[in-house]
Amino acid sequence: MMRRILTCLWLAVAPPLSAQIVVTNISVADAFVRSLDPTHNYGEAGALSVSGPIATNAIGQQEGLLDTFMRFDVTSAVSNFNVAFGAGKWVVISAVLDLWEQGSPNNTVFNQGVGPFEVRWIATNSWAEGTGNPNNPTTDGITYAQESSVLNPNVDESLGTFVNGGTDGLVRVTLGMPSGFVTAVSTGGLVSFYMTAPTNSPVGFTFHSHNFVESSEWPSLEIAAVQMPQITSLAITGSSVKIVFTASINMTNTIEYSSSLASNSWGALTNIVGSGGSAIVIDPGAALLPERFYRVRLTVSP
Repeated sequence: MMRRILTCLWLAVAPPLSAQIVVTNISVADAFVRSLDPTHNYGEAGALSVSGPIATNAIGQQEGLLDTFMRFDVTSAVSNFNVAFGAGKWVVISAVLDLWEQGSPNNTVFNQGVGPFEVRWIATNSWAEGTGNPNNPTTDGITYAQESSVLNPNVDESLGTFVNGGTDGLVRVTLGMPSGFVTAVSTGGLVSFYMTAPTNSPVGFTFHSHNFVESSEWPSLEIAAVQMPQITSLAITGSSVKIVFTASINMTNTIEYSSSLASNSWGALTNIVGSGGSAIVIDPGAALLPERFYRVRLTVSP
């Protein structure tokens, strides 16, 4: 029995668990593109926009489809998490885009309206921001005609559909957490987003870019991470096994068991919402089995 417990412990010795850490990243590149001007770039306009085919501008004209590309460098976020929690000992639990809407943009190139828009994580980071603006479009950056060469529906992931406010102010967009996006953020480096309007959406959502005069209203990406929960001790109590582990605060921590590491087959013993300290789980009758292995896993909403 002693050999069995030691075999489990190598999976799990860990330092005390900390609360979540949030790191804010400012966009390093952004641009919007227009279907009515598909070969020109608008990367230095001071504003970004997403518009559907129903929205119109301030004088009632329809200015076509407008899509937005944004890129962030999350290298510093990963470094901060590594320092706080230890390299490879943390998990991203949320990501939020902060966007400052301009409800009534002055330039007639921007449509207006409240409606749904989609945010996607895209695997391609090689698109160029460019230097174009509504008064002087250029060809040195991403354009509407180039979208098909940048987007990859087999890899890119939708992070959700959201609705703008239609007035001046902050719009916070809590992104979904599909596996590809989480892996990209956790790895560090560049992370790109694509924003577009669903079919027949009346949205005309214009917001400030990182070329806007007020830096506090630039697009930002907030990433939150917590230390992974880990088993700190195992003990036999009669015919049962007592598992003690550090439980990630306000997260669902799942204790799983297996009769063989080679099979990589795990069952759920119980779920505990952590308080940030130690938690105890009893596995009745487990000490009578030939072998028993345990691990603890966080459940993060997709």
